[in-house]
Amino acid sequence: MLTTQFNMRRTTPSAGSTFPIELLVAVRKKGIEEVPPGIYHYLPKEHALEPVSDRDITGDIPEVCFNQEFIKKASASLLIASDDERTTRMYADRGERYVYMEAGAAMQNIALEAVELGLGTVIVGAFDDSGLEEVFQLEKLRPLAIMPIGYPRDKAFYA
Repeated sequence: MLTTQFNMRRTTPSAGSTFPIELLVAVRKKGIEEVPPGIYHYLPKEHALEPVSDRDITGDIPEVCFNQEFIKKASASLLIASDDERTTRMYADRGERYVYMEAGAAMQNIALEAVELGLGTVIVGAFDDSGLEEVFQLEKLRPLAIMPIGYPRDKAFYA
């Protein structure tokens, strides 16, 4: 029987089952009915969100993403971040490459699920790293991408 260090199956491959990718969600006020505004950490084992802060940072995210205004309209913004040490500890310098591969697979899964739910998203890589680290209160994680999620302006495109 194959097992991971977390003894669970995941939909994204991970080199050596090191799972360096962490997901944080910034929810806008009135963005998601069942979820109060704030920052949440996704817990894959529980398939749950853990509150990190009750601060609504969604107005700060576009600023650190070089004023990409469309991000303000998102119901939530998903931060894909990594703890590279989990992978580089096993694979040295080559581990960074594996982190990027895992992040790409995770982002594709997120985009596909968004479409399935009638939502829209894009992958934003243009941001100030230190600004995003500050906004999300990151200590050990490195920001890789932001995925604003919401209802697309032209829902007919997804019909």
